Amino acid sequence: MPAPNPADLQSLSILVVEDTFLVADMIAEELISAGCHVVGPVAKLRQGVTAASVESLDGAFLDVNLAGEHSFPIADVLTERGIPFAFLTGYGDGIIPPQYQSVPRLSKPFDLGELVNLARGFRGG
Repeated sequence: MPAPNPADLQSLSILVVEDTFLVADMIAEELISAGCHVVGPVAKLRQGVTAASVESLDGAFLDVNLAGEHSFPIADVLTERGIPFAFLTGYGDGIIPPQYQSVPRLSKPFDLGELVNLARGFRGG
């Protein structure tokens, strides 16, 4: 896979909500190397809701399970604000509420290149 072109995602502001430090760090590094500004990563539901409510965002990646709490309240805020997002999950389709079945998702473990490709879709989102 070719290296990300930093111009592709230059200045895109992406919220990363992930409670596993190493995964969050890898995601953030990959997005930064692709030219994004990363908000977070945040690991807790309350922090994610706050960031989704107040930050200027172009998109977000949400881990579905945050230490036993689902990230769907964050998805609600993003939806209300018209901000595109994708779920990151190790769970099957059954955990995703009906209103979010069409939201893009990456199944863990995922390829970081897929993550960058999804972020490209946030441009103009």
